Amino acid sequence: MKKRNIIAFLNMKGGVCKTTLCKEIALCLSNINKKKILIIDMDPQSNCTQSFFERYNVLGHEEDKIITDSGHLPSIENIFSQNSGRLEQVTLEKTIYKLENNLHIIPGELHAIFMERETGSGASEQKLNNFIENNNLKEKYDYIFIDCPPTYSFYTIATFFACDLYLVPVVPDAYSLLGVDLLEEVVKHAKNTYKANFQYKPLDNLGIIFTKIPNGYRAGIQNNIIQIKEALSDKNIYIFENYFMKSEKIITSQLSKFIIDRQDEALKNNIIEICNEFEREVNKYNEQKNNIKKDN
Repeated sequence: MKKRNIIAFLNMKGGVCKTTLCKEIALCLSNINKKKILIIDMDPQSNCTQSFFERYNVLGHEEDKIITDSGHLPSIENIFSQNSGRLEQVTLEKTIYKLENNLHIIPGELHAIFMERETGSGASEQKLNNFIENNNLKEKYDYIFIDCPPTYSFYTIATFFACDLYLVPVVPDAYSLLGVDLLEEVVKHAKNTYKANFQYKPLDNLGIIFTKIPNGYRAGIQNNIIQIKEALSDKNIYIFENYFMKSEKIITSQLSKFIIDRQDEALKNNIIEICNEFEREVNKYNEQKNNIKKDN
């Protein structure tokens, strides 16, 4: 069995720092932990792509200049487009953009939402997984991250077929538990509907990470966290020990500004600790896989 290193960032509820965590963990792992990372932007809003493009000045963007042309760049559209043809394999050059030696991205489509195609046959939903397998990407990268929209759609199914694990960012508010339950139902529904796809390729919840936690957070937030943990205690879902802290600097800053770019040691240490815990948990899944293989 191949290593389990394709992780989706998922929640059926928006505004939970899903994209923020995806891009911050990716940059931190590649720059500080020296891991080779590929990001796949499956969210039609393409916020993850825009953040990295601004940080690396991919489009030569200036404040007073409107971006009019990105059609020459690699794009996820090339994986799903009918123009790629069923017999012609899509090239890496048309899909992957190299931001740094250790950090690559399959950009989202900046001009328009790439359409759902051939959804009746299921052929289109398989294209991302096929692209990853055909190009042996699991072996070329330490981690592959997929940023997903907060909806159950074609994009979600295509992600499920491709990923090994999913990480669930959660804001501990009154409705957060409903969002977690909905996501687990969505995953269960997908596994039941597409049994053949998951027979030899498990899809597991890597864990829940609480986000937007303010410094010195009040008793109400702590009570919500305790209640969520209690409600999930019998579901065998890991809950991250490290929380993603809330910061006005992150909320109000430019897309190009990442945590490791800041002169803020508390924020940097927070994302570094999250990355270290993230790696430990992914390694646990791979160790379990190896133990199962030995037993067989």
